[in-house]
Amino acid sequence: MGENPLKRSLLVGIIFLFLSTTCIPVLASEERPDFVIEDIFLWPSNQPQEYHFECLVRNIGNASNYWNDFEVYVRIKWMLFGKIPLLTINSHTDSAYVSGQIEPNETIKFWFIACEALPKFGSYRFSLIFNPNLKVFESDYSNNRYSEDWKVFLWDWKEI
Repeated sequence: MGENPLKRSLLVGIIFLFLSTTCIPVLASEERPDFVIEDIFLWPSNQPQEYHFECLVRNIGNASNYWNDFEVYVRIKWMLFGKIPLLTINSHTDSAYVSGQIEPNETIKFWFIACEALPKFGSYRFSLIFNPNLKVFESDYSNNRYSEDWKVFLWDWKEI
């Protein structure tokens, strides 16, 4: 009856701490791809004054992908005075099938809208989310967003 409950609790705590740090196996992190959008650019079409917007996507993860049905959510906002996002003029999700694997540090180009579908003048912000529905298993989903501002005057698109 003369046992001290504080000593017993301290001893049990030290034994548990020792066992939890030395004897319980720790699972290694699973290797997965991780995709980020690095850039948005124009790609000329065969038609005069027609361009396609594309984004450059890189696998910065430590594994190849095995799921090739990619999606990009696109939102294009009109910018008031080229500074303040005011009105959404286009919002949609594009998907594309890419054959083969995307190895670590490799890039792919992903077409997401034709310039002919956009207004002919003004300033616009392109906001993209790669893998918006989380169909591709990645190691980090928080780095899938990207934005760029562009202006156009009579078919002449320029990055701001």
